[in-house]
Amino acid sequence: MSKQRPTRRPASRSGAFKRTGSGASKAKPRAKSKRGGAKPASKPTRRSKANRRVDPAAREGKGRGRKPRDPKEFKARNRTILLLLVLAFINAWIFVWRDEGGLDTFDAKAAVIGGADGGSGFAAPLEAACGGDPVQIFANLDDRLRLDTKLTEGRTLRLALLELGLDPDVVDEVEAEIRRTMDLGMLTGSGAPVRIAGDRDGGLQALEIEVSEGHLIQACRTPTGLDVRNIQHPLRVDVAVIALKLPDNGNLLEAVIEAEQTSELARMIADTLASDVDFTADSRPGDQLQVLVEKRYLGRNFHRYGKLLAIRYVGHAGRLGFYRYKPKGGDEAFFDYEGKPMRRELLRTPFAWHPSDPDARATLAPAIEFIDGRMGAVYRRPLGVPVVAVADGVLREVGLAGDDGLSMELELGDGRRVRYANLMRTIGDRAPGDHVAQGEVLALVGQTGKTPVPRLRIELIDRAGERLDPNVLGERGRPERVGDAIPADQLERFEADIQSWRRAMRKAAE
Repeated sequence: MSKQRPTRRPASRSGAFKRTGSGASKAKPRAKSKRGGAKPASKPTRRSKANRRVDPAAREGKGRGRKPRDPKEFKARNRTILLLLVLAFINAWIFVWRDEGGLDTFDAKAAVIGGADGGSGFAAPLEAACGGDPVQIFANLDDRLRLDTKLTEGRTLRLALLELGLDPDVVDEVEAEIRRTMDLGMLTGSGAPVRIAGDRDGGLQALEIEVSEGHLIQACRTPTGLDVRNIQHPLRVDVAVIALKLPDNGNLLEAVIEAEQTSELARMIADTLASDVDFTADSRPGDQLQVLVEKRYLGRNFHRYGKLLAIRYVGHAGRLGFYRYKPKGGDEAFFDYEGKPMRRELLRTPFAWHPSDPDARATLAPAIEFIDGRMGAVYRRPLGVPVVAVADGVLREVGLAGDDGLSMELELGDGRRVRYANLMRTIGDRAPGDHVAQGEVLALVGQTGKTPVPRLRIELIDRAGERLDPNVLGERGRPERVGDAIPADQLERFEADIQSWRRAMRKAAE
């Protein structure tokens, strides 16, 4: 029986074919020709050069023309590339940040009245502020805006409260509540001191009107409105010598509380020495202070401090001693033991005293910043911290100013100007031409303009418009003291009058 030759079938569309008959098996697919027909089996592929063994001598012979790589040159090139990449990143960041995009990218919004996130920053709105003290309406309100004025020269209570920056609706509420207790017309032009504790949005937490010695009208915020009380007690005034030593964190407020005094004393000390000491940045552990101060009592209860009569400081910022005195024919002021005035042309700090975190002291020192060639000092502070006039002067500009946000410019007596930028809001309705006094609260730290964080930018400008070194407010140089010294013919009397004060403070320091 003869064998049958196996027959082939036409290739399938896939290019494969099957063999029939006994012992049939699958065949390898053939590649198609360009015309679509079957292609003969391809020759075995040649092994790539990468897998071939190469004679090292031949390799060296081929690369005789190429120089060996210098490691130092290689590292230098990599460093140059890295530096260029870093510079490109910095320029891109500055370009985006300066050209309408940086703040939007990070969703940093400018602070506006009533628009701050609740609870952050300084003097956030507070719904309940009434404490349990019978006469101290400001107890436990250290983190509030503390402002004061007097109802002089025909000023009404409404006008005074608006000048202190309260919202008009809040002023309406205050007038309506106090009107139930007394006639508001009796307060107009009476010279009565008015003190408030408010928040950064123009709200009110506590109010005190000193109608007369021992007679107070007080109001404090409750969840349902204002609680008003009319207090009349006999007044008693004592004079106390208080010795303080700053603790390990250098915090003035903690030293005052440790001496069983209220935070109001810390505020008075900081305001008195503001020409020479910034207690948020200059004070150090172990600094010592002695204070001679009036303490006012209503009945048996301590109400508040009166005049600060003398102060002595020995510490990191130097040795200072000043005494309150009124020369004949002159104004009451502070003088050193030689009769020279205490006041300087510029304050040491552009902020009113406020409680601060001791752990954040390292971040409170100003940093120099250049914007479009303009030199300025930048202070990082919480939103709402009060900003003061560093000198007597006249406001020349108030309003929004591009990247600077809400800003104001203060002209000094010699023609120099101080520019404040990135403010949240002004205290009261400020306008060009307004005269302001050194230490007067002008505005609040804000986040307006192109800044991702709350801050204050200060620029010092000369008459020609050139920017001066803003560190004149700091340790690089202190302005000269200003004011009249005690006349020579009154010095002997002055020294005799302060002798007992000096002796009392030296004894307290022992």
